[in-house]
Amino acid sequence: MAGWIGVLAPVAIGFGLAVFLAGTAPVERLRNIVFDQYLRAAPRAWSPDLPVRIIDVDDASLARLGQWPWPRRVIAELTDKLAQNGAAVIAYDVVFAEPDRYAPGAILDELPASPEREALRAALEAQGKLAVDPLALAFSRASVVAATALVSRPMEAFDPRRATKSNFVILGDDPTPLAPSFPAAVLPLPELMAAASGLGAINYVSDGDQIIRRGPLVFALGPAGRQALVPSFAVEALRVAFQTDTPIIKSTNASGERVAGGHSAIVAVKVGDAEFATDADGSVRIRYAGEQSGRRLPAWKVLAGEVERDEIDGRIMLVGTSAAALADIRATPLNPSTPGVEVHAELLEHVLTGARLVRPDWAPGAEGFVILLGGVLVAWAARRFRPAPAAGALLAALAASGLGSWLLFTRADLLLDPLVPGASWIATYIAGTLLAYRRAESERRYVRSAFQRYLSPEIVEQIAADPSRLRLGGETRETTVLFSDVRDFTSRAELLDAEGVVRFLNALHTPLTAAVLAHGGTIDKYIGDGLMAFWNAPLDAPDHADRACAAALAMQEAALDLDSRMAREAAANGAPHLPVRIGIGLSTGLAFVGNMGSEQRLEYSMVGDTVNIAARLEAGTKDIGASIIVSEATAKTATSHLFVPLGDLLLRGRARAEPIFALHTRKSAQTNEFNDFLKLHEDALIAIEQRLPTATATIAATCATGDGVRYAAFYKRRLAGLKPALEAGKNPGGS
Repeated sequence: MAGWIGVLAPVAIGFGLAVFLAGTAPVERLRNIVFDQYLRAAPRAWSPDLPVRIIDVDDASLARLGQWPWPRRVIAELTDKLAQNGAAVIAYDVVFAEPDRYAPGAILDELPASPEREALRAALEAQGKLAVDPLALAFSRASVVAATALVSRPMEAFDPRRATKSNFVILGDDPTPLAPSFPAAVLPLPELMAAASGLGAINYVSDGDQIIRRGPLVFALGPAGRQALVPSFAVEALRVAFQTDTPIIKSTNASGERVAGGHSAIVAVKVGDAEFATDADGSVRIRYAGEQSGRRLPAWKVLAGEVERDEIDGRIMLVGTSAAALADIRATPLNPSTPGVEVHAELLEHVLTGARLVRPDWAPGAEGFVILLGGVLVAWAARRFRPAPAAGALLAALAASGLGSWLLFTRADLLLDPLVPGASWIATYIAGTLLAYRRAESERRYVRSAFQRYLSPEIVEQIAADPSRLRLGGETRETTVLFSDVRDFTSRAELLDAEGVVRFLNALHTPLTAAVLAHGGTIDKYIGDGLMAFWNAPLDAPDHADRACAAALAMQEAALDLDSRMAREAAANGAPHLPVRIGIGLSTGLAFVGNMGSEQRLEYSMVGDTVNIAARLEAGTKDIGASIIVSEATAKTATSHLFVPLGDLLLRGRARAEPIFALHTRKSAQTNEFNDFLKLHEDALIAIEQRLPTATATIAATCATGDGVRYAAFYKRRLAGLKPALEAGKNPGGS
C-alpha cells in the first residue's frame, strides 16, 4: 500500500496542476501556439479548382482607378462584369453605409446655393438621374451579398430583424445564447440592402492574442431579450449560391444530438445540402491554406476585361482589399498580416472542401485520462529508477504525447493538447523525484542507523548509496553463519569484578568484530562472551563461505594476540594468567534474514537450521578439541581454504551424525608437508574408529608433523573415549 501511495501522491500533484492550468487563459494561448505550429507544418492543400476567388482592390487597382471608395458607378460596372462572366455570387466585404460622394446629388449639395444649382437639380431629376443609385441597379441584376458590421455599442431603437435576409430553422436547443453576441449593427444603405440577395456579418472573432483561428457561422444580434440570429458573411454567400432561404442550425437535443458533459451546444449549420460541424458557439476552426496568388484577381484586370471567364464562371467572388493603406489586415496562424477578405475566403474554402479542424468535446476527458495514465507511469519511473533513467521515461512520455497529438492532427484533423499533459507529467516527475529523494535519504539514514553497528563502514555506505540492494522486509537466502565463544569464561569471570569482566569483553570483542567486518561480515549480536555473525546478507557475497573462513582464522589470531598481551600484563603485575582461547563454529545453508522483533524494537537478524548448526558446532569445539569446526556444506563451498575431516558428529537435536571438518588454513598456504599430514591423519582416524592396537603409535606419528601437533587435543579426546578397549587388547573391528 505504501508503494502505491508513493506513486499516486505525485500523480495527484500533477493532475491537480493540470486541472488548475487547463482552463486558464495563458495556457490556452500556449495551447493555441502549439496548434498554430501544427497548422504551419501541415496547412490545408489549395487547388485552383476551388470555387472561391477574391476580387482584390489592391494597390495597383487604386493606382489605376483612384482612391477608395470608388464612385458607385465603377463598383456597379465591376458588379455587372462579374455577373456577365457567370459569377455564382458576388459578396462585397464592404459596408456601403454612406451615400456615394461622387453621385450627382452629392456633388450638387457641395455647390453654393444659387438659382443655377436648383435648375440643374430639377433637370437631373427630370432625367431620373437623382432617383436611382447605379450600384443598387447593379445589385438587383446579380446575386449579391452585402455586408453588415456588428458593433459592440448599443443603438437606440435598433431592430435586429432588419439585419438579415435569412430565416433560420432551429433544430434542438435555442442557439441564441450560445452564439457570439452583439447589441447592434451598421447596415448598408436601405436601397442597397433591398437590392442585394443576401446580407451577412463580416465580423471576426479573434482570440486573446488577436489571431483569428475560428470563423463564426452565426451571430446573435440585438439587445438582451430581443436578439435575432444573423448569418456570417460566408454562410450568407453559401446560402445565395445554393439558392435557399432557410439555413438550418442544429443544436443539442436535435434528433438525439449530444455533447460530452451534457451542456447545450450548437452542433452544426446546414446550408442547402452542405452541413458543417461546428464548435459549441457555432464557429469553425479554420484549416488555413495560406496566401495563394491564384486565389486573387486584381479588380482593375476584371474592369479591363483581362480576366478569363473560367476564373469567374460559377464561382463565389469575394470583393475586398489587400491594400495596406485601407487597413483591413488581420493576423492568422499562418500570417500576421492577412487581408480580411482572405479570411472569409479561407473559411469558405474550408467548409466547401469538407476540411475539418476540430477540438472535440471529449478532448478534456481524453486528455485527463492521458494525464493520469502518463502520470502513473512517470511517477512509477521516478520511484523505481534513478533520476536520469526516470527523466528518460519522462522524455519518452512527452515525445509520445507530442507524436500522438501530431498524428491525430494530420490523420484525423483532431486537436488534442500535448501541453497540459506534458506540464502535469513534468510536475509529477519533479514531485516524484523529490519524494524519491526524501525516501532515499530516509532509507539512507535508516540504513546507517540500523547497520553501522553490524557492518563495516564501506558496506554501510554501499547500502546507503543504493538501498534497493537491501530487502528490508526479509528474505530467504544462502548464508554462512559464525558463532564464537570464549573457553573457560566462567572461571575467568570468577576472578574478576563486574568492571573487569566488561573490560575483558570489550578487549575481546573489539578485535573479533574488526576481523568480521574486515571480511565483509554482518555482526548479528553479542551473547555475553559469544558473538554471532553471518555473510551474504544484506549484500550479495558469492564467496561468503570463504569470507567467513578467513574471518574465523583472523579471529583466532586476534585471540592469540590478546592472550599474549594479557599474559605480559599478568606477568608484569605478578598475577596469574588464564589463557584466552576461543571456539568457532561455521555452517553454510539457507536462512531467513530480515528485521525481527516487535513493533517497539526491531533488529536485523536471521533464523533457520543453518543458525542452529553453527551454534552447536561452536559448542562442540569444547569436546572435540578443535578450535574452528565447520559443517560439510561450508567445507565444500569454501574452495579457497583447507579443511581436515574430523569424522561424524551427532549434534544435539539431529537424528543422525553428520561429517564435520576443522578449518586448517588458506589454500594459498598449502605445503607438501600438509598432504603428508593429511594421509597420516586419515590413518589415525581409521585406527581410532576401528580400535586398532596401533592407534597410539599412529597418533604419535601424526602429531610429530608440524601440522599434526595442532590436533593433539582432538586425538587425545578421541583416544580417551576408546582407551579401555585398547588396553584389553580387543579389536571390535576384527574377526
